[in-house]
Amino acid sequence: MKQERCISYLKPFTKRLIIGPIFKFIEAVFELIVPILMALIIDEGIKKRGGDLKYIYSIGIIIIVLGILGLASSLVCQFSASRASQGYGTLLRNAIFKKINSLSAKELDTMGSDALVNIMTNDINQLQLAVAMLIRLVVRAPFLVLGSLVASMIINFKIGLIFLIMIILISIVLYFIVKASSTKYTKVQSKLDDLSIVSSENLKGSREVRGFATQEKEKERFIKEAKAYQKEALSIAKISSLLNPFTSVITNIAIIAIIYFGSKMVNRGNLLQGEVIALVNYMNQILLALIVVSNLVVIFTKAYASLKRCDALLSLNSSIKNGEDTDIDFDNENIIEFKNVSFAYDDITETSIHDIDFSIKKGSTIGIIGGTGSGKSTLIKLIERFYDPSLGKIYLSGKDLQEYDLKILRKTIGLVHQKAVLFKGTIRTNLQMANSNASDDEMIAALRVAKAFDFVMEKGGLDAWVEENGRNYSGGQKQRITIAQAIVKKPNILILDDSTSALDYMTDAAVRKNIKNYSKDLTTIIISQRASSLKDADKIIVLDDGKIEGIGTHNDLLRDCMVYQEICSSQKEVGGE
Repeated sequence: MKQERCISYLKPFTKRLIIGPIFKFIEAVFELIVPILMALIIDEGIKKRGGDLKYIYSIGIIIIVLGILGLASSLVCQFSASRASQGYGTLLRNAIFKKINSLSAKELDTMGSDALVNIMTNDINQLQLAVAMLIRLVVRAPFLVLGSLVASMIINFKIGLIFLIMIILISIVLYFIVKASSTKYTKVQSKLDDLSIVSSENLKGSREVRGFATQEKEKERFIKEAKAYQKEALSIAKISSLLNPFTSVITNIAIIAIIYFGSKMVNRGNLLQGEVIALVNYMNQILLALIVVSNLVVIFTKAYASLKRCDALLSLNSSIKNGEDTDIDFDNENIIEFKNVSFAYDDITETSIHDIDFSIKKGSTIGIIGGTGSGKSTLIKLIERFYDPSLGKIYLSGKDLQEYDLKILRKTIGLVHQKAVLFKGTIRTNLQMANSNASDDEMIAALRVAKAFDFVMEKGGLDAWVEENGRNYSGGQKQRITIAQAIVKKPNILILDDSTSALDYMTDAAVRKNIKNYSKDLTTIIISQRASSLKDADKIIVLDDGKIEGIGTHNDLLRDCMVYQEICSSQKEVGGE
């Protein structure tokens, strides 16, 4: 597979990347002509012709015309730069968003959500700025420097040597400053990621922070990360801040040398007064151009660090390889089979689940129970192919899970997480995320199954507004809406990952009963901490420390499985059953 590069997204804007600099070059040519015309006004119009107004006005008109043409050229360049940079940023942002959505949970865990947000915002904005500056100034600034050098050499070769020495000295300064600062920008971006993580955690967990009265502790944590970021940013700022002073000092020394030696040459008749003024103007143009160059150095050094981060993201490929089989036969008796499955996350040496072996029959209801960290959610992630097993095989309707097309596979599975996530919009738009073709009747039926119909109608029905993250709904209401979302998908397999934990026992039981009656062919997997939620399941799988400790009905496990007995005895509401 051909590796994507950030630079490749500039290709649609090749025309603007050429037109913009050409017009900026034309503007720079006009700027280089102006000092020569000013010298003509002084040396010819005033000195030789004794103040010939006609001559002076005619040259002045030429200068005004050049200014207008330069302005027009600049506007064309600015337009090209804006269209190209904004268009490039949009294409790159879309490509990166698409790449993020194509990655597996493994790669997303490695990158981290806050780093991905920074890449999507700060890094791409930095690259947009670099593209705009590339079009607007990369041609103009060096051309003004070189053009002014050539013009000074033409006027007077000896004075031109002062220009040459100055440019060499400033180039040396730029080289060392770029070399010293370029490696630091990646560190700054890393520190910004750390700061973003702390900010994100405190915003998402604001209630917990207040609930545990740890505001001061979190404030100190934020200050610590902010100071670490500040330290790295200041180290670059200290280096970059040397650019303008050094260039100004060197240029001003050069101007003094031009005036000193130029005045002597004027006295000897080797140089005209207007030419001295032209030389000073050229030196000022070089000064302004070099200030621009120094700023460009900072911009492009930052952009290079951002480019590496974006390229690194675009170069990632999902560890989950898509299968080709689009036909899933749900007539098979065993819908899901785990055969000697073990799995370990990349950053953990020990396996999260070990040697798991079980099967699930079509239309059955399976319960999975176990303590925290026993591997319950890991099983679900493997069924959805968020991860692939480290060892063993998982079969769906008799075929290796990895043979199926991911989209087809995930369309057949309705997964409801414990942490319900709603998107800003309406109840309708949230339900239609699972099935864009769902009718109002189907959505209402799904809401009834999930016992969400009543409160949704009270809030305005299917068009009831949903705030960001569903913050205008309680935890239990959000869980029921996400259950309805899974139901409206019309899945063959429904997985409830502790997704009724915020419901009271009566509502929990009613939801499970409705799901049971919804479809006799629906295979349901329920993960729960409550033994009461699973006691009516056809089969319960008991996990402990990543291993299966027992499989059977509620009564079988109460009789034969010590781990299940301990779970039930700790839950008084089931203890006597």
